[in-house]
Amino acid sequence: MWPSLGCILLVILYLSQCVLAHVSLTFPAARKYDLDFLDNSRTKGPCGMPKGSVKTSLLAGSTFNITWHLAYPHRGGFKLHVLDSLQRPLLDLTPVTKDSEFVRTDATAQFYQVTLPKDFECEDCTIRLLREASEWSNNYRFWSCADVDIKNRNKYKEDCSGHGRYLLSKCRCDRLYYGNKCQYKEECSEDIDCGDRGRCVDVKASTAPRKQCYCELGWFGPGCTKKSALKSQDIDLRDHNHRELSKDFQLYWKLMEEEGEIEIVLKANSTSYLGIGWRPRSLTASCKNFPEIVDDTPPPSPAATSDTHANVKAEPKAEPEPHAEPEPKSGEAEPKSEPKSEPEPKSEPEPKSTEAEPKSEPAPKSEPEPKSEPKSEPAPLSIPESSAEPEPKSEPEPKSEPEPKSEPEPKSEPEPKSEPGR
Repeated sequence: MWPSLGCILLVILYLSQCVLAHVSLTFPAARKYDLDFLDNSRTKGPCGMPKGSVKTSLLAGSTFNITWHLAYPHRGGFKLHVLDSLQRPLLDLTPVTKDSEFVRTDATAQFYQVTLPKDFECEDCTIRLLREASEWSNNYRFWSCADVDIKNRNKYKEDCSGHGRYLLSKCRCDRLYYGNKCQYKEECSEDIDCGDRGRCVDVKASTAPRKQCYCELGWFGPGCTKKSALKSQDIDLRDHNHRELSKDFQLYWKLMEEEGEIEIVLKANSTSYLGIGWRPRSLTASCKNFPEIVDDTPPPSPAATSDTHANVKAEPKAEPEPHAEPEPKSGEAEPKSEPKSEPEPKSEPEPKSTEAEPKSEPAPKSEPEPKSEPKSEPAPLSIPESSAEPEPKSEPEPKSEPEPKSEPEPKSEPEPKSEPGR
């Protein structure tokens, strides 16, 4: 047993600046939690995250940049579109041609200027970003969603994202905030924002925060206000347990019973970031079911109008997901070669809609959801105990609930190869 669940981890990482991965909308703000590895294999459509309290108001007929974080330029392009209140495709925001529905002119693109149609209102709607990663699979997609209200001018009121005041037809942003709607925030603007133990550095990032606090050795946390017991990289590891996770990844740990702490040291040959995770032995693979996305049976698609300019294809029947397997045992922190495919939980086929479409006008057709990417990556590593007993395999994952009709679950593809070294 570990000394305490409230353990303090002292971790040494030999690395360069930590980075996020893959894609997440930054404006409009993505749904909570704005994780950036939501995809059509490991997460449930259409967004991988349920609706929440984060919502942005937009003016019908306005022109603005949709922005997103992209730490790795995967092959392929991106697509932006509006989903209605029942999360069905309603309006394309990027061009759709006979050759492709994705914009593939720049693999490093992190913004796209859009113009909403005039008199186009959409309450409780969603803007969705789809991003290809064709080096893994032609049908693999990352997705990120932002909930929005699109209003006509007589109903719209500019709130500057809650971080400024609207004066003389312009947002005047609070300190550390910027953007034409005060939608972005810096970590600092000058050294004083980093306290007495840090300094503000412009890291020339392409997404916020561009300016970040860098702390003196032995200090960390917001404003560099937290003191670390580790002030040197010269650590005596003779009393630590050791496990070689890979040739270039060494794990050391020590249980400090009097302090009720676990001390962990990671040593690796890397020019990027390191990560390690663990879980209690009693925890099953059901923890992968977060976040819970409740299935609702939506009514038939609404009638199309000239406002929507919708250009989406018919919705196919759902295809069942593959069967589940137990999670892999502890292994390397990041796969160096293509891991074997692990099937996802089996889901029941989606029911077909039983209600008739309105006859007065043709209904906008929803596009088929992209097929599933390769299977999930190896599970996080469990911290070894000092007794060095073998770690049991995790239990099989429970069956998942049926997918919502509007977003059929894609087929499973082989697991993607790991990214090039960062």
